[in-house]
Amino acid sequence: MTRLFLRRALLAVVVAGSATALGACNEQLDAGSACPSLCPGLSVPIKDTTFSPVLAFDTTIVGYPSIGTENGIPLASRGDTLDVRGVVRFDSLTTIFAPPGDSVRPVTNADTVILRLRLNLTQSRLPASVRFEVYDVDTTADDANNAAVLSLFTPARLVTSKTLTRAEITDSIVLPLSSSWLMNKMNTGSNVRFGLRLVSSGSVSLRVHTTETGLSPEIRYYVWPDTTVKQIVVTPYSKTPVQPPSVANDYRDYAIVARNGLPPAGSTLISTGGLPARRAYLRFDVPQWLLDSTTIVRATLQLTQAPQRGFDQSDSLTVVGEAVAATNFVGELYRAADLFAPEGLFVSDSIHVAPADTGVRVLEMNALLRVWKSAGTSTLGPQRAVVLMQREEGLHGAEVRFFGSRSPAAVRPRLRVSYIPRVTYGVP
Repeated sequence: MTRLFLRRALLAVVVAGSATALGACNEQLDAGSACPSLCPGLSVPIKDTTFSPVLAFDTTIVGYPSIGTENGIPLASRGDTLDVRGVVRFDSLTTIFAPPGDSVRPVTNADTVILRLRLNLTQSRLPASVRFEVYDVDTTADDANNAAVLSLFTPARLVTSKTLTRAEITDSIVLPLSSSWLMNKMNTGSNVRFGLRLVSSGSVSLRVHTTETGLSPEIRYYVWPDTTVKQIVVTPYSKTPVQPPSVANDYRDYAIVARNGLPPAGSTLISTGGLPARRAYLRFDVPQWLLDSTTIVRATLQLTQAPQRGFDQSDSLTVVGEAVAATNFVGELYRAADLFAPEGLFVSDSIHVAPADTGVRVLEMNALLRVWKSAGTSTLGPQRAVVLMQREEGLHGAEVRFFGSRSPAAVRPRLRVSYIPRVTYGVP
């Protein structure tokens, strides 16, 4: 099933369930007590209870967003704590052109060759100066072999570098490239694959726009002295992997984490964010009687945040809860945690915190429990699960952690529910 189909199916379940509830009340308004949760003036007790434990299973899944789908490459150099680099592929260079009034001919000269990078300085860390380094990381190794690519960030592979002051780092920078180096790539039919790296005496991080943001890196060069022949502009392209063909697009530009020095969360914690990014998957074990025999007024998921010390520990971040749309037939957790309803549709609110914070955080889940009630126990219904993720996932190194189901009882996730017991009326 596609993610769009699953989202529409969830919407249909909610609309149908809501229509049934409202219809029942409208038909019996005169009777008053037919709809005690909707009709005013009735003395119906609202019960409040907290379920703990409430999770059947929870875990942290690493590797989001999938390679090449990031909305930017988060370049970072934080000493021994974080080192993130980028790869941009230009596997197809423009090697022919047509001068005005003449026939097509091969490119024999490339003049004023540059690599242009567009930057996103949101949440950036910029010291007094930063050196941008570009390496030739073309290799015949498997596309997923990041270790092989990282091994090519050596002085012998350095293509160009440029040191800029903080004031010179704006939304776009230009790095000069050797004309002879580029012509050699053209003449030999070699791929142009750049490895990007930041070097500084202090902590530095910023984002490079990618194809997904519409502001991709570019190679630019002139092939004719006549200004009527426009500058050649080459955008990212990857020839591999060959199968399946669509995956090649994911490798046009992507990030590689060379080092992440944060200590692991451990088995008692669940975490979100970081690099590579993490999502927390929470599968619920809600009593069936609660769904079948009550009208739920309010349901809140209560999470206790575990403080995380390290880089970006004071940055303000947003953690959201997403209702899993995958059915029980989807057994792969990575896939299930990537199929969810639109943000805010069934799990409302969001959590605004810094990694170093602690305390209880809440997410409203009453709409989601109504979905689970409408779907029943059918295997075609959505998994009774929620994914916790950061809104700017994969774009910075900060990680937010929560106590999980294996933590002490006082801090493990809880579900607080206010509900009205179903009232049955008979004929005397």
